[in-house]
Amino acid sequence: MKHIVAIAMAVVAGILYSQVQCSSPGCLKGTPSCIEIHPPAIHITGEKTALERQLIGEYREIEKDAWVTSTVMVPSKGERRAMLSTDETMLQAITIRELNEDRIRAYKDMGIIGEMNNGYVGIVDEKKLQSMKEAAAIRTLVNDENNARQIIFIKSSDSKDAKDSKAIQFGYDFAKEQHAKAKKGDWIQKEDGRWVRK
Repeated sequence: MKHIVAIAMAVVAGILYSQVQCSSPGCLKGTPSCIEIHPPAIHITGEKTALERQLIGEYREIEKDAWVTSTVMVPSKGERRAMLSTDETMLQAITIRELNEDRIRAYKDMGIIGEMNNGYVGIVDEKKLQSMKEAAAIRTLVNDENNARQIIFIKSSDSKDAKDSKAIQFGYDFAKEQHAKAKKGDWIQKEDGRWVRK
């Protein structure tokens, strides 16, 4: 029954379609249609549209005394190696620091590790550390980080060892930098040895 109704409706639609003629003067005679297409007026000019200026840009000669400023993004980690000396121990120390960075950040957030006043990291809360299962791993992490920092201090200051005054001063300067970069709530060691939260 549904098929018969569908067929009947299709026949009626066909009959109506063939009877309807276009009443517009632009239509071809005898063509059944009720659609008219009016193309927009096109004016050709030598000027760019706002969209073209935005996408393509406008080019004009730069003035004689014009200055061009730009910002160059450089990665904060991986490419540093190319800028530093090719000393293998220095590269290893930098790699160790990069590998330790996330774990040290986690322990700083927990309030266990802080930045000392001499450029090294230290244990802030010894009691809290002793109560943790991973106390030995945290101590190893701190030692590895400090050994890597010591190598960087010595190599960067052209010193012979960590007791050289240039290496020590480099550590103090590095500590000031780390204290300035510390997040709010991080532990930092003051010059008198006291631990305070930033």
